Amino acid sequence: MIRKNLYILFLLASGFSLAQVNLYSEVNTQDSRVNTPITFTVVLEIFGEDLVQETPIKLPDLTKFEYAVSSEQNTVIDPVKKIRINEMVYQFLLSPKQAGNVRIGSALVKINGKIYKTEPIDIFVKEAEKKPLATNNPAKNMYLNMQLEEREVYKDEPVVVVLKAFSRNISNFRHLEPAKFEPARNLAIRSIANFDESIEDSENNYSSQIIGMFVIVPKVAGIMDVPAMEVPFTNHKNVLISNKAKLTVKKLPEGAPENFNNAVGKYDVKIEMVDKGKENFEINKAFNISVKVSGCGNLSPSIVPKILPSPDYEIFEPKIVNNSTPTIKGIEGEVEAQYVIIPKKRGDLKITTEDFSYFDPKEEKYVEVGSKFLALNAVNAQDIANAKTTLQKVNEYTNTVLEKVDSPVMSTQKLKVKEHKKISWLVIFGNLFIVGVGAMIFLYFNKKIKDKKREDLDKKKIASQPIVTIAETEAMLKNNVSFDVDSHFNYLQKMIDEGNASKFFEGFEDLKSDADQYCKTKYSSDFKDYLKLNFGQSESEKFNQLISKVNIEKYSPYSTKENQTEILKEIEEVYNKL
Repeated sequence: MIRKNLYILFLLASGFSLAQVNLYSEVNTQDSRVNTPITFTVVLEIFGEDLVQETPIKLPDLTKFEYAVSSEQNTVIDPVKKIRINEMVYQFLLSPKQAGNVRIGSALVKINGKIYKTEPIDIFVKEAEKKPLATNNPAKNMYLNMQLEEREVYKDEPVVVVLKAFSRNISNFRHLEPAKFEPARNLAIRSIANFDESIEDSENNYSSQIIGMFVIVPKVAGIMDVPAMEVPFTNHKNVLISNKAKLTVKKLPEGAPENFNNAVGKYDVKIEMVDKGKENFEINKAFNISVKVSGCGNLSPSIVPKILPSPDYEIFEPKIVNNSTPTIKGIEGEVEAQYVIIPKKRGDLKITTEDFSYFDPKEEKYVEVGSKFLALNAVNAQDIANAKTTLQKVNEYTNTVLEKVDSPVMSTQKLKVKEHKKISWLVIFGNLFIVGVGAMIFLYFNKKIKDKKREDLDKKKIASQPIVTIAETEAMLKNNVSFDVDSHFNYLQKMIDEGNASKFFEGFEDLKSDADQYCKTKYSSDFKDYLKLNFGQSESEKFNQLISKVNIEKYSPYSTKENQTEILKEIEEVYNKL
């Protein structure tokens, strides 16, 4: 007998959990004044398919109020309990006609032979305020309605929320400030900037206007309550509060790829150079690469695939550029991650991203995009020098001379030879003509000078004898060569003080070039080999570290005076050994 009773109790408990009716009513305040609106809401929720609503909801007597009503009916499926929920919502804007204690009666409904009713609500109504300002209250006869474009979406799938204001006086719309969402932990919310704000006519002498559109992205599955919105008034303490809305969030299907990173929508991925005109990628010199994700969905920096690390190059944390915009379709645009890359070896270089995949909610399937890569060729300084044509070398040498030896009368910067990707025969013939005229003038005056010297020698009959040998002359020239490193240091410090970062790094390149030229002239080796031969391998490594640090700071988007001053101290420490 006990077992039978337990079986009956469990059966009744399971049936109650699967079939349930909730009928309740509520008001936003129980203290009001005559002609001051009150929001009265009646909600009916039917859980399960076995319950049948036999009568419509019988609403209470509202003859003591002036009112406007709006209704909404939804049917959703609880993704966790797998139960169908029918929901009906009636929302009234009540304006009491008289002062005193006013009772709002019960709402009734009959379901499966049983009558359900709400509890009556008592409201204390005061006399209307006598102040003139009260008659101009913009909140009078206004209410808000929040609607969801989709009632059932997947996790991380954007959904559009539309907020409408209703009023009997259209001039009240201009007193509304931007809507505010209550904070929600499991919802990401972004406002849509451009939408139609035209005013439309509706029932019961009310006009409506869309005063806000938002994109929300649910972060968890289940039935979620979208929080109510608040709309304050300009120069008034009144606040309009909208209704809440229920959103059914489905779990993503099984079988997601291992590289899936919660990207829902439709996307495209590409990797490319930031400086598209760059041709040479030199070892230990930085350059920029960007990874872009474009499309529509829950677009955000968190879904952008990262560049995979490799011993062939050094990689730094990216700079994020977010160019996404919330629209009525979701979040559209692109998100870009800009990386600083420094090659570490000579030869072919392959820069690869992580695998990327996304879930397409329209097709209801996962799409694997895979990884993207960029193939480059890293070279050293000698390779770049060997690749230059004779004309390019002459132009480069001419530009270097014109930069360092500037005339006070005529700025030699204007005479610099610019590189051209195409051969200009007019320029070539013009240069040859100038060189030819110059050569003729030089030969003419040179011949005059030689003839004069020959006449002087014949008169004096003194044979010219060399004083020293060629080797002795070269040794004398080497001993007379000097290198003014302090002037370079002073120039670099001046550029830091002026905040001219580009001139600071150009000045370091000049220091490096002059030091190498000085060492080649005096010691027959460049500055790096000079350090290694005279101070050991540790100083040579310190020089390499300095070059890497300069390159990183040069291409860093956040170069500061403090970092440049620290680099200058290391430059002085290294080059003072010369």
